[in-house]
Amino acid sequence: MRVHSSAIRIALIACLLASTPGLADQTSDLNYERFLSEGATLMHLKHFAEALAKFDQALVIKPKSAHALSLRARALKNLNRREQALADVKKAMACDPKSVQPYLCLAGFSMKDRDIAKARQYLAQAEKIEPHNYEVAGMIGTCLTIQKKYKEALHYVNESLTKHPDAHRFAQRAALYRLLGDHKSELKDYDKAVSLDPKSTVYATERATTYWQGNRLQDALTEINRALSLDPKYGQGYYIRANIYWSLKQAALVLSDMARAISLEDSGTFYHFRGSIYEAKGELKRALNDQLKADKLSADQPHIKFALSRLYHRLLEPKQALQYVTEAIKLEPKNPAQYEHRSEIYRTMMEYELSVADDTKAIEFAKEPPINSLVNRVRYYRAKKKFDLALRDQNRIISYYPGRVGLKEGRALIYLEKGDYKHAKEDYDAIMLRFPNEVNLSSRALVNLKLKKFNDALADCNRAIVKQPGMSSYYLLRADIHKAMGKTEDAQKDVAAARAADQASLPPR
Repeated sequence: MRVHSSAIRIALIACLLASTPGLADQTSDLNYERFLSEGATLMHLKHFAEALAKFDQALVIKPKSAHALSLRARALKNLNRREQALADVKKAMACDPKSVQPYLCLAGFSMKDRDIAKARQYLAQAEKIEPHNYEVAGMIGTCLTIQKKYKEALHYVNESLTKHPDAHRFAQRAALYRLLGDHKSELKDYDKAVSLDPKSTVYATERATTYWQGNRLQDALTEINRALSLDPKYGQGYYIRANIYWSLKQAALVLSDMARAISLEDSGTFYHFRGSIYEAKGELKRALNDQLKADKLSADQPHIKFALSRLYHRLLEPKQALQYVTEAIKLEPKNPAQYEHRSEIYRTMMEYELSVADDTKAIEFAKEPPINSLVNRVRYYRAKKKFDLALRDQNRIISYYPGRVGLKEGRALIYLEKGDYKHAKEDYDAIMLRFPNEVNLSSRALVNLKLKKFNDALADCNRAIVKQPGMSSYYLLRADIHKAMGKTEDAQKDVAAARAADQASLPPR
């Protein structure tokens, strides 16, 4: 019988190990560490089933390893096998009561469940067992990052990195620098992470992301292609490449990569991005389907609910739009864009009081000039004849862009409606230096008429008629000026001219 050569080779190695116990122990230790390392890498890549197999192999060698049991528990949790995961944590604690690993594992579970307070409690217990442990410091840094306490987080991440300067720690600090806006330090740390672990798809993808965000698009594309050559099944890599292709205006390649990413991983982020692409292309039904999937996979994400609201509004379903934007506001109550959008929905539904209330909220929380909300509120105040409030908002708009003379047109109209003809004329005089069109001429003519400056009014009205001789309203205005000047016959001629202009504008019989 013929025996396969690999089987002979394995048998010979087994005999050698059996005859040298020390060598066997050394090899087992190396295999154990290798399985843990390979499993951890697979976890980073979100290949949880493959990672689980590696941790199982490590536990064959050391069945009572608290570290291996805790890592296997993390893999099981990500595979939604919660009870088995908790059983592994409990076993790890029994096997080694002095190990911090089970507590790190439980802290990770709590972070995944968004219970940061509970995570910090587990990390505090870990610190009591082993003060200044680099993994504990790193996870505290992660907790603080989630809480958006970035500078405080940097202290713990630096402590972790000082004690254990591996690729993972450099990548963790790089991610924190990204959030702090220190892109130079971010790239430097990702460079270090990649140099320490050049075969890591995760670190290569993150460095590509840094290049992309820094608008180094060709460097980003080269690096993400390298990342995907290391692991063609890494969904996040296709997602980042899709973002790069979008920046390069290659929409077909974007959708191709997003289809691949989604086929590899059911991710709310992936569906949300593809939905946004479909929306930009005007494919609203496809966009809506993707955003609904994103909302199901990533619950309580305000940006997804906001996208759903925007789509329903565009699809003329204001009640559905109102529901989603209100949910988004509950999750993110200081986002001015969401109030501005809800104001638009209320205007569609003709709920003007509610609309202006949301415009007020948008103005309150705005970091950039809230022009749209102010304009909407000005319109509302004018309609309600609350001219002083309208003037206050119009003056605020003008203060943002003091060089734009055209903005004074809006203020002049408010003065005119209010009956403050003196200030209206001051604005129209300034406007006329830049925009002496027929509309402004007729408006100033009306103001001059109200101020009893009949000759000035007549001169402006005549100029308006020269520019637009077919506008009946200008002849009627001149008729009023002639009446005020006591020129009855001229006024009658103007009324007749207005009728003629109206007749000329009608379609032929």
